[in-house]
Amino acid sequence: MGKRLKSLMTWLAVAVSAVLLTTLGIDAVDNMNNFSNSIIGSLFVDRSEQTPCPPDMAYIQSPDGGYCIDKFENAPGDGCPVKNLQSQVDTAANLGYGECQPVSKEGVYPWVFVSQDQARELCARAGKRLPTANEWSLAALGTPDKTAGWDANDCQVALNWSEHPGSAGSGKNCVSSAGAFDMVGNVWEWIEGVAADGLLDGMELPESGYVVSSDGKGLVLATDPENPDANYYGDFFWIRKQGVRGIAKGGYYENESKAGVYSAYLISAPSFAGVGVGFRCVK
Repeated sequence: MGKRLKSLMTWLAVAVSAVLLTTLGIDAVDNMNNFSNSIIGSLFVDRSEQTPCPPDMAYIQSPDGGYCIDKFENAPGDGCPVKNLQSQVDTAANLGYGECQPVSKEGVYPWVFVSQDQARELCARAGKRLPTANEWSLAALGTPDKTAGWDANDCQVALNWSEHPGSAGSGKNCVSSAGAFDMVGNVWEWIEGVAADGLLDGMELPESGYVVSSDGKGLVLATDPENPDANYYGDFFWIRKQGVRGIAKGGYYENESKAGVYSAYLISAPSFAGVGVGFRCVK
């Protein structure tokens, strides 16, 4: 009886080993190009620092599901003939090259002189899209939103960098809790959506003024025309209620305390392009 039990246990051990080796073999083939995702690779790769995002994007946790946002304001990539844009003509020239895509990269100047419509197209070229108001706002949380005393390490809102706009990531302190840089200042950033005659998705937007109430999803609910609110860091909401207006967030290099995570600019048409407006993308 003892010999039979021993033989059965040996047979079971061999069978289990065979199944395990087969499984590992199939898994290794399936993950041939990504060792860290394989069963064996997971034993050797430290996943504590890994996120679902590529290195140039930050992972944002959200109740609606996580997403990735570019760490830096986008700039023209290697396939773009014009790197230092001086007008919207340069953006149009870049768009004439199919291999021209935006990149999220530290140390390069942001893509300015770009309209909201063009920013949307450029994000699509990179397999991404413009962020919603909620996505942008979640990614910006934790960015220092100072109301005075800015220096070269802070977000650029008072010409406090050597160049205006400056290269991405120049202010080492200007980073959100999720690791996104320059979401306050440097250049305004286009987001998805437009307001028509003061309405956004059927909601009546307030008049221009200091932000005194927010819906927690990136939209301003109420403003005060004269008095800054410390709860919202003195951030300001600009709007023109006639016509169709694109939405930009964050402020630019000369807005001082009015720039910030709650600031929004709904003055220009979606076709507007200027030196103080850029973009970043999500996926």
